[in-house]
This record gives sequence, C-alpha cells and structure tokens, in this order.
Amino acid sequence: MVVKSKTSEATKERIILAATTQFLSHGYDQTTTREISKLLNMTQPALYHYFGDKEELFVEVIKRVGHQVFGDMQSILDQSYKSPVDQLVALTRVIVNRHPSDVFTLIHSSFKSLSLRNQQELGKVFGHDYIMPIASFFEKSSLVLRGNVDSRVASSFYITSLAPLFGNFHALNGGQSIDEHVYQLVDLILNGVAEH
Repeated sequence: MVVKSKTSEATKERIILAATTQFLSHGYDQTTTREISKLLNMTQPALYHYFGDKEELFVEVIKRVGHQVFGDMQSILDQSYKSPVDQLVALTRVIVNRHPSDVFTLIHSSFKSLSLRNQQELGKVFGHDYIMPIASFFEKSSLVLRGNVDSRVASSFYITSLAPLFGNFHALNGGQSIDEHVYQLVDLILNGVAEH
C-alpha cells in the first residue's frame, strides 16, 4: 500500500510539472489535458483520476507557482540591498524567472473560463503571493510614493506594468540582458519618461 501511495504521489507530481510548463507557456485556454496527457504518455482518463478536470489542475498549478514566488520574494525582502531599486529588481526577477509569460495576463485571461469559486481562489493567490510582497517592499523601502498612491495600488500597477519583460515583441531595446531590461523598466515605472 505504501508503494502504491508513493507511485501515486510521483505520478501526481509528474502531472503537475508537465501542466505547469504547458499552462505557464501557453495559458489556460490554449492548453489541453490531451496535450498534457500526451507529454506524460498517459491517457486523459488516467490524468482525470488525479485531477477532476482541467480547471482543477490549472488552479493547483497557479497555487503552487504562486507559493514558490511568495517564498522567493520573502527571502529577498529579508535581505539588505545597496539600493531599493536593486531589491525591486531582485523581486521582479523572481516573477520573470518563474513565468515565461506575463503572470497578470495569464491569471486574469483565464477568468472567462473558470468558475466563480476558482476565479476568487486565483484572485486570492494573486493578491497574497504577488501583490502583497511587492506592496511590502513599497511600505518598507526608502522610495517615497506619491501622496495619493498607497502600497497596494503601487504594487498592482507595478505588476501589471511588467508585460514588456515577457516575449520579444514588446522587449525594450533588443540585445540587452534580462537584468538590463528589468532595470530599464523599473526606471520607467518609477520615474516616467519625461524630465521633472
């Protein structure tokens, strides 16, 4: 019985890893359980034995990746950095390293296909695992926010402004490293494009 349980857990883990790659790369609507099953050389009914449907599997993937992002960002928030911008870049790098495409678009574009309960669940994940750590950074850093902007608003705006970091179509100044892209985008977000 213990062997069967270990095999079952290993299979479930394989499914989650394959689904993570597919969902994060292609999004919810463009990923099928047929593709995931084929990657794993298993049948769809076998996959459904572990996860009732595509929606359940997607929610599990996003919860797991969100938990990893939160843990990585908390580690960065616990460290000291030479400048607040360096720490913000490190936080941003966590998101970019975990997501091959824009996380905000990934989660929110799935909402039209998900049940209200799962929309709310993913909204909580996004708020806790992505918004909260960046908001915490804005609260604790020496960066001064404008009077009418609180840390959660700043964090939401910041995360939704990261789209140019994903993919080549929107990439800023081709030929730069990801760190150079991140520093440039952080500068644009924090300072705008016009002289003050």
